[in-house]
Amino acid sequence: MSNIGKLWSRECIVMHGIDATIVASHQLFGGMTFDQIIYNFPFAGFFKDLSRETQLRKHRRLVSLFLKNAKAMICENGEIHITHKINDFHIEWKLESLASFHGLRLIEAVEFDQSDYEGYKTKCGFGGDNNFNCYPRKTYMFGLKGAQVLLLS
Repeated sequence: MSNIGKLWSRECIVMHGIDATIVASHQLFGGMTFDQIIYNFPFAGFFKDLSRETQLRKHRRLVSLFLKNAKAMICENGEIHITHKINDFHIEWKLESLASFHGLRLIEAVEFDQSDYEGYKTKCGFGGDNNFNCYPRKTYMFGLKGAQVLLLS
């Protein structure tokens, strides 16, 4: 609640219960576009009774539908950021190929810097309030294919 209070004090709009897989058609957004859309640690859930391949399909479907929706909501030079663990099971989600399928290109993949999100803490979903081990992790930044980007360093 303290984070929500801070956002409200900065005149941010805070919404809950928005399904990332259908967000582009949500009536509250009314065709709005954004410079950045950020999804930290997408996760479809724990499915211990399902095969590894079936679990992968569920997680990849979540990310794929999110990317499809986010693509419809970014401006011409906008970016979609997904922060994701990069080991074992998680690397098999193949974020870059999912993005490419939706006509997105990888702009950059960088180490996730939690300090960029003041007060951010990872939280286990599904009834837990504990933090989870999010190492190793990267933030993947995707943009529209064909969009012109100037990167100075």
